[in-house]
Amino acid sequence: MNIPIDRINALRTFGYTEREAEFLYMVATFSGFFVQRQFAGYLGINGRGPITDLITKTLQKEHAREYPAENGSRKMYHLFSHSLYAAIGKENSRNRKVGRYGLLDKPSIRILTLDFVLAHTHEEYLEEEADKVEYLTKQEGISLDVIPGHTFVGKNGSQTRRNFIERFPIFISKSPNPSVGFTYIEDEIRSLQTFGSFLQRYRPLLQAGQGRYKLLFASDSALNFHAAEKLFRHVFSPDQHQRQMRQLKRFFWLRKMAEQKRFKELAHRDLIEWQRGVRSYAAPEYESQYEVWKKTGTLPELAASTATETNLPEFETCLISPYWVRTPISVVVKAAPSTAPSNAPQQPAQGA
Repeated sequence: MNIPIDRINALRTFGYTEREAEFLYMVATFSGFFVQRQFAGYLGINGRGPITDLITKTLQKEHAREYPAENGSRKMYHLFSHSLYAAIGKENSRNRKVGRYGLLDKPSIRILTLDFVLAHTHEEYLEEEADKVEYLTKQEGISLDVIPGHTFVGKNGSQTRRNFIERFPIFISKSPNPSVGFTYIEDEIRSLQTFGSFLQRYRPLLQAGQGRYKLLFASDSALNFHAAEKLFRHVFSPDQHQRQMRQLKRFFWLRKMAEQKRFKELAHRDLIEWQRGVRSYAAPEYESQYEVWKKTGTLPELAASTATETNLPEFETCLISPYWVRTPISVVVKAAPSTAPSNAPQQPAQGA
């Protein structure tokens, strides 16, 4: 992981040490929340002195707030200070917000996300939404239409498009072959239905990688690893994809009939199918496909993304242990504006 030196220096002006600044930068970037064991693991220590120092500083400077953990077993800390985030160019980060229970940005899953990042500091991460979109569209040549996102409508009717709303880590692996790694962080509910919805949203993007992309299913439990892989293979199987394309083409026909007010030509079951499709196919990528279908009668994605064994995205499972190491790890602090590659730091060991 490359952290710009100017960002570290900006955090040090608040009175933090270099290692504290590195850790807080990763918290602000990937989670917003942290627990004491994560900083202890990052330093590779068992003593409480440096940990207490960091906690005391963040609370006294009003950079963080203390909360009871969701399971009540330990305390967690939320890094929220606008001035701190602004110092590293992330003043609009959603990690400053606490989040609400039941959403993908609730504290427990964000802490698990930080565990993942701390155990994989050797990867080069795309940190912000804009970084992810720019890299995929400009460097990878991916169409913006297949990038998963959601359009939020404000009270005044304004619309804001957000991509990668889950905020799961996305990274670039340089070896052995360059590839883009996407992650799914499983929460404590362990819902395969939620994972299935995620796969449907990300399927066009993952398939656009033509076998160069991979998805890591990361969890602190191996309970769903086999079922998750089975579901992944099902979603990306050629037969399943062809069936989904037939369903989509069927919905486009129903939608066109509805737009032309030809309801008398539709059976009751057709109307129900059309209404269900309106909810299921609301994403922008379907809108662009619909416009092409109306003009040509064909689906542009059908030929381009027909799955084969050679162009399927890779699937891996990753067991996230509570982050704790016996020897300190390091991240690469990058001097701005140099873009020279740095040696990747050693991947830390995981343990209980």
